Amino acid sequence: MPSPFPPSSSAPGKGHVHLTLRSPNNEPVFTALSYSYPLKLVVSAPHTLPPNPTSPSSTSTSTSEASTEPSLTENDTLKSTIRPPSCPSKVPLLFLLTYGGGLVSGDYISLSLHLAHSTRLTIATQGSTKIFRPPTPSSSSSTALTTRQDLTATIAANAALCLMPDPCQPFARSRYAQKQVFEMDAEGGGASLCLLDWVCEGRGARGEKWAFEGWRGRNEVWDVPAACCAEDAPSSSSEVAGEGGEEQQQQQQQHQSKRTTRKKKLLLRDNLILSHPNLHTRVDTHAIFGTLILVGPLLSPLSNFFIDEFSQMPRLGARDFTSPLHNPKANTTSLNPNTNPTTTTAPPPTPSQKRDQWRATRHLHEQNDGILWTATTTSQNLTIIKFAAPSVEAAKTWLRSIIKEEGSISHSFGAGALIPLK
Repeated sequence: MPSPFPPSSSAPGKGHVHLTLRSPNNEPVFTALSYSYPLKLVVSAPHTLPPNPTSPSSTSTSTSEASTEPSLTENDTLKSTIRPPSCPSKVPLLFLLTYGGGLVSGDYISLSLHLAHSTRLTIATQGSTKIFRPPTPSSSSSTALTTRQDLTATIAANAALCLMPDPCQPFARSRYAQKQVFEMDAEGGGASLCLLDWVCEGRGARGEKWAFEGWRGRNEVWDVPAACCAEDAPSSSSEVAGEGGEEQQQQQQQHQSKRTTRKKKLLLRDNLILSHPNLHTRVDTHAIFGTLILVGPLLSPLSNFFIDEFSQMPRLGARDFTSPLHNPKANTTSLNPNTNPTTTTAPPPTPSQKRDQWRATRHLHEQNDGILWTATTTSQNLTIIKFAAPSVEAAKTWLRSIIKEEGSISHSFGAGALIPLK
């Protein structure tokens, strides 16, 4: 008997998101939002960004408030966190979900994102993405049962994407492969990207320690001219006719000529392959590996902060063991905020002293928790941070401490960007 319903035009696991701004208030609007099983997209309430540091509302704080919470004027990221008038005051929060909290063997998800000019979007998950194992051990070697996930994002000029999901959790005997491609327009102020990609050992409570058969991840960042869609392109000659129309038309032609001369350029290709019969014997005590990729001017304050903190890490041959900064155990009394004050009233610490105390405490936690990390930057305003930790909670605590101390993520994307780190 034929079905009375019309045939579906959507493919399983396919999703598409298009975000743009609606005039005259520059309100972010999803002009396209579609998905099909097993993919699910849920739009949460947008997060309102804090006011610019130079706005009157941000400078009218009382003295008591300023003494308890440092103002943004004390932060080195002041100039970079000031939003232009074209930037929206709210950032949508999109949750990337799967039915059942994970993907079964053989599932395939393909999501395409398009961020129009000057838009900002935060993507998070409500928990770790679980990769379930095949039904029988004998069938796990089949490539057809490999769980796959692809993501393609187009980020126009002045747009920004913050993709910070929870860690991927592959179960024993599972196979997983993902590919994430980001095409960014570097003109008009430059697009920005914050990408967190991390994978854990599996179900530690069940004794799983890197027991999956294979995990492959690839992240590519491309500098693509004219990455924005047709509606984001400059106005046509008929729209700029009138006073000064010829001059604007010439500028448009020069702009288009400049864009066509640019070629698509690969900025980063980061591959991670975890596939070995005895993988658990080759990772030491680490239970999670992660990569944080920061691209663009909006993320440059956080990039510089990571590079600066990494340059001040204690190193063999350059460590002063008598320094309180590099030997916090010798000064636990002065570094502990809960220590009873002395009889003499000391002056309040300066922002530089607070930063030194935070850094010393963080170094101690990194040593006690077994955190390993490194950071490097390229000439294309791109920074890569690699880290490993003996537990997921230790990795979240370490990453949350650095991001909250620097402060630009919350100011640029709202509090929703820190949900996976709670």
